[in-house]
Amino acid sequence: MAVPEGLHQICRSVFVQIDTEYPLVHILKFDKFNFPVPFRRVFRHSSAARKQAENFIVQASLNQKTTGWGESCPREYVTGESISTCKKFLQDNLESLQGITDIVSLRTWIKNHEHEIDQNPSAFCAIELALLDAFGKHHSIPVETLLSIDQLSETTNYSAVLGNSPYLVYWLLAQRYRAYGFRSIKIKLSGNLNKDRRKLLLWQTARLRKRAIRLDANNLWKSVEDCLNYLQQLPKAYWAIEEPLQPRDFAELIQLAERIETNIILDESVTQINDLTHYRGEKWIVNLRVSKLGGIHRAIQVAQAAKSRGLNTIVGAHVGETSILTRAGIVLIQYLKNSQLATEGAFGTHLLKKDLATEPLQFAREGQLRLSQTSCLAQPGLGLKVRTDLLKPD
Repeated sequence: MAVPEGLHQICRSVFVQIDTEYPLVHILKFDKFNFPVPFRRVFRHSSAARKQAENFIVQASLNQKTTGWGESCPREYVTGESISTCKKFLQDNLESLQGITDIVSLRTWIKNHEHEIDQNPSAFCAIELALLDAFGKHHSIPVETLLSIDQLSETTNYSAVLGNSPYLVYWLLAQRYRAYGFRSIKIKLSGNLNKDRRKLLLWQTARLRKRAIRLDANNLWKSVEDCLNYLQQLPKAYWAIEEPLQPRDFAELIQLAERIETNIILDESVTQINDLTHYRGEKWIVNLRVSKLGGIHRAIQVAQAAKSRGLNTIVGAHVGETSILTRAGIVLIQYLKNSQLATEGAFGTHLLKKDLATEPLQFAREGQLRLSQTSCLAQPGLGLKVRTDLLKPD
């Protein structure tokens, strides 16, 4: 599908070549790793159940002392990718990627390989983050400075996420989130009506703000009628539902939006800028997950295009992200000036038994992360010290 001229203009605006005082660098090599660290508990939803991290980790080396780290979470049910396809993308493009020497040539590479990244967004995400981290370290500046994004001193409130667990596990985790003071909750639906009703009834009497509970169906229903019939039997305790129908079923999603009062969050149905041509107006909310969109530059593209079409946004995350992707999400949060309707991620060792960062980047009480007190934001590159002992070489 061709991108309309309006969205092409947005693409060009992201890749305006800026004057830079930073000298060119030379990439010596890329190395790839796996990170098979177990979760503290199994996380389930209608599309998958996960017991450990399944992340693609890339290291870009400028020299023996300067290396950058990138991460992505390839998901076959989201972008059709796997760890194996990510490795193949890196190998197939290794020579041209090693020709990237600065932020300008990185943007040029992205523009010239748009179609390939569309097919392999998670693969490129890890590569791009590794390069940005390495460039920032080489020039002794944070990634935000490299990208001309202003640093914020605000507080971001992350969402609690309740998976499709047995009810006792669900109840215990819900009580923990309540005690922790979370202001935003995302609940994964199971497709079992009695079970889902019971899960929502638990929150119906809670004193929650207007935009507190949202649902994630993970593409449960195949038709508008099935979706509407199911939702009509649930307690009206939510303000939005994510991916109710089959991924990228644009006609059905539009029909559903005309018949439903709640907002619709688009995740698997928006993995590239072209997908936004089907939507306009505040009823639609785009889930901006850096990994599925192909890195920070392309996530910013989609964010700009969404704004131009009157769409709201959420900064999303994949289950099992380490501090590297959490840090990438913070870059996007700062680009958006913390205007997103909700923020996901930053679980760190709340979910992972071990995090790749020596000092995990994760939320505190009430799901808060205070940007002004997050030390890595003032450090060169992504500002994280990576525990290489946890990585499994390819």
